[in-house]
Amino acid sequence: MPTQVDPPRPERGFTLVEMIVVILLLAILAVVVLPRFSATRDFDALAFHDRVLAAVRYAHKVAIAQNTTVYVLTAGDTLSLCFDAGCASAVGDPSADQALSLTAPGGVTLASTAASFSFDGLGRPSGGAVTFTVGGTPTRTFTVEAETGYVHP
Repeated sequence: MPTQVDPPRPERGFTLVEMIVVILLLAILAVVVLPRFSATRDFDALAFHDRVLAAVRYAHKVAIAQNTTVYVLTAGDTLSLCFDAGCASAVGDPSADQALSLTAPGGVTLASTAASFSFDGLGRPSGGAVTFTVGGTPTRTFTVEAETGYVHP
């Protein structure tokens, strides 16, 4: 007995209602999720704070290890580490083959209670305690202690 062949059915796609629901869900997802990816200023401020904190700690350790003076200079939103006050001889960045200099990203500010100070060979900062402030949301600070040069948030 011959088998009966079904007539070909037309291709089926999504209905109009299903398409509207999918587009609506994608729109809601875009409104909720995309602003979180584009608002990176808070993360930039935290990362810059951590980098400046690490750089000042590094200056403290280099001064002690080499028994020399290391200058920490802040100009605007830039921090530089040098072996002399004029910054003719910069401290090298241990992670790159260049001078250690950090510049704040857009929307982030750097301020300190001293525009420049130095660590002596014993790790003591010149001029007493210094406080650094990195502006962002929220503002973060850290302090260099006067007698020991201990750097802490």
